[in-house]
Order: sequence, then structure tokens, then C-alpha cells
Amino acid sequence: MSLILRLSVCFFLFLFSHNLFAQCAKDKTVHVGIGATWPPYVMYQQDRAFGLEIDISRKVFQKAGFCVEFVRLPTTDRAIKELSIGLVDALPSSSFNIEREKIAAFTAPYRRERMRLFTHLPVEPINDLKTLFDQKMSFVINPGAFYGDEFDGHFQKSENKTLFAFVKSIKQRMSMVHLKRVEFLVEDEMAGLYYFSTYRGGNIQLHPYIVNDNPIHFMLNRERFSEQDILKINNAISLLQEEINTIIDRYTTSNT
Repeated sequence: MSLILRLSVCFFLFLFSHNLFAQCAKDKTVHVGIGATWPPYVMYQQDRAFGLEIDISRKVFQKAGFCVEFVRLPTTDRAIKELSIGLVDALPSSSFNIEREKIAAFTAPYRRERMRLFTHLPVEPINDLKTLFDQKMSFVINPGAFYGDEFDGHFQKSENKTLFAFVKSIKQRMSMVHLKRVEFLVEDEMAGLYYFSTYRGGNIQLHPYIVNDNPIHFMLNRERFSEQDILKINNAISLLQEEINTIIDRYTTSNT
């Protein structure tokens, strides 16, 4: 390669990196909070995060004109607290509820989530969760996660407080069911099935009852994002929906 050509390539790379940096500096970086390992949504290879939610978050915010940095947080509960005080700007994989709306704005939905029951017990059909709570069955759940209004109604009752164990790692949650320390795990369907296919689920079965089926949004810090910013993000979600569905298929069809 001639000296002139090498200098031309170097100059092009300099301009490209300079413009990219300037764009990030101008638009400000969005700090997206992500939790512990939760395949296929969030996984880690040393310090590098990857997974379904990582890919979707990066695409959506970049399409809306933002740069993205991911911030690792220990639990959903902690992530919501960090969002409320502005230490992170956005949280993916968020279900809507009234309490959360008091502290954050919600984008348009970008996928759906189904919460299911995983158990070591023989599977018997039920019509509602009341059947299990009347039998004083025990549950392991993710701290700070929202499992729908029906489950939350039972969760809020003081007489049920002793029925819950709170564990942040899906591997440990599955292990508690496998070792019969609790009767049920309440878990996202895709995460539970991914765990089965990747780590082997042992004697754990998927119960047919659907605990909750709801849309999933980004939660946004209201002080960080203007109404115009939120419109840009919602527009990005709309424009990227086909690509988002492709990402979901890529992470799930090969692991279910």
C-alpha cells in the first residue's frame, strides 16, 4: 500500500471516529441498567454483556439517536431504585404497573412476556392461583420483579409472606425447585425454557397455567428524557419491530 493511500485510510478512520465521538457527546450517552445473568435476555462473557435485551436496547436507542452504555446491577429492585434517582437512565424488560408509573415513563411495548410456573410436583391443572395459595405452596421469585395483578394480589397478603423466597439468580431459583426446597418457581417462559435447553432442568416441569401475559416496555427516567425524546424512542420501536422479532427468534428458536 502506498504512503498516500495509507495516509488517506488513516485520515478517513480519524474522521469517522471523531464524528462518532462528537455525535455521542452531542446526544449524551444513555445508561441502560441491566441485571444479573438471565438467559436469553442478559448474559455475560467476562465483563461483556450480550443477549436478547442487549441487542434490542442497542438497536432501539441508536435508532432514536442515542449512544448506549450498559450498567450492571444486582437485582430488579435495585435497578428500579437506581432509575428513580437518576443513576441509570433506562431499564429494558419492564412490565407496566401503577407503582412503577409513579417514578418512571414507559415507552411503547416492544415485545411480550409470559410468566409461568415451574415445579417438581406432578402437574395438576388449576383455574387460578388461589388454589395454590390455599394449599400453602411455596414460591421462589426474583426480587423486585412484577408477576401480574393476580399474583401480586396474593403476594401482598400478610398471611402469605412466609411462602416466598427471594433469589436474584435464575440458576439458583431453578436449583431450589430441583432440590425441592420450594414447590414453585414463577419465571419468564422464555428464560425458563432456555435454562432447560442450555443447563438441563432435571426433574422440573412447566405447569400449563399462565400466571401473566403482558407487554414489555423500556422504563425511562423522566428527568433524562423529554417528551420529544420519548416520541423518538417510540418511533424507533415501531420502525424496528420486524428486526426486534428477528432478534427474539434468533435467541429462542435454537434454544427451545
